Amino acid sequence: MTTRRSVLAAGAAFALGGATPDPYGALVGGDGNPSAALPALAGAAFDRRGPRVQVARGQADIATGRAMSAASPARIASISKLVASMGFMTLVEGGKVGLDDDAGEILGFVLRHPRFPRAPITPQRLLSHTSGLRNGPSYPVAFGRPLSAALTPGGVQWDDGAWFGPASEPPGDWFAYADVNYALVAQLIEAISGERFDRFMARVVFAPLGLSCGYNWSGVPQAVRDRRAVLYRKAPSDDGPWDPEGPWIAQLDAAVPPAPKPAVRIAPEAASRSLDSYRPGENGFVFGPQGGLRASVLDLAVIGRVLLAKGAPILKPATFAAMTTPSWRFDPRRPNGEGYGGLIAAYGLGAQTLTGGSGDNIFDGCAGWIGHAGDAYGLTSGLWVDPMTGRGVAYLTTGQAAPLKVNKGRSMLTRQEERLARLLAEAL
Repeated sequence: MTTRRSVLAAGAAFALGGATPDPYGALVGGDGNPSAALPALAGAAFDRRGPRVQVARGQADIATGRAMSAASPARIASISKLVASMGFMTLVEGGKVGLDDDAGEILGFVLRHPRFPRAPITPQRLLSHTSGLRNGPSYPVAFGRPLSAALTPGGVQWDDGAWFGPASEPPGDWFAYADVNYALVAQLIEAISGERFDRFMARVVFAPLGLSCGYNWSGVPQAVRDRRAVLYRKAPSDDGPWDPEGPWIAQLDAAVPPAPKPAVRIAPEAASRSLDSYRPGENGFVFGPQGGLRASVLDLAVIGRVLLAKGAPILKPATFAAMTTPSWRFDPRRPNGEGYGGLIAAYGLGAQTLTGGSGDNIFDGCAGWIGHAGDAYGLTSGLWVDPMTGRGVAYLTTGQAAPLKVNKGRSMLTRQEERLARLLAEAL
């Protein structure tokens, strides 16, 4: 069991023989406040040439006492969407799919908002969260069931149509952030390529960049799995109850399958079914395109340098511009979406642009930076680059000791990740 004293001691690191305080260690220790403490953090500051600063503090696995490193992979949450979009855009660039195509025609089932049956749901709308879709009450759809079971009337997870928004929020105009959009993006990749999403991403994105990361651990070698970061909260779940003075409770990846097996959620009726029987195009949720990428901050820094290189070597500049140019902006003069409480004010195709407004003002001077944030199972993460100056930061924290209402920063992110992002940006 981790005590308050041990957590604070871990964060009280000093450099230069104790003469200079370590701001990253102090951040892990919560500056003496147990509600603000972290189990671990990692960060990288980089430019177009490569990493310039890399840091790690705390314990990647509290149960074993294993230290965190900048090479420790973690489930990086919604940054996964940005990377999935890069993969999808290779198909657009290759002329195999159009952004305005009818997604249902490619997927092989009728995909229509029941309140807007004449409005096609397109790749553009899925990638930009303007499709009209929502995460239904029975989210997600596990392996063994088709994703269409949630999106077609009569399906076992139809949920009375709750996977679709109300009549006041039409597709194409209204922004509503929903993971199901990226499950459909992954399923489109599979339907077009004939290849499993995880393997497609490894071939098209990770292998060209020399990365050993992967969705739901797919393709990740055992040696990399062995240095993984476990995710924690000081609560059984995000709903609480929270106890900042109590122990860190593992939320995810305390144990993972041995390589090369992926980790997938399995429907009860498919308990005896082998993943080898999965058919590409069956269920885009299976490999976690919405949040299941396991990657380290050093991996994210490599992906960040792709953003700084206008997509090279994965995408051509024009394709990259189509992906990163905001296709939706919050309009304060009229309702046109709920941008995650104000965190998202401008969004392209899997890429967010920071505006420096009250909700997304992560650090001073961040307006114009592009990337994505992540938040799930206690982890918070961010990958942000400034195309103008060629600078970038990647970071993650592996747990939360109190809910956002306690640790909220000046934006809609936690004050801990804001401070970590600022320290990294100032290091460049």
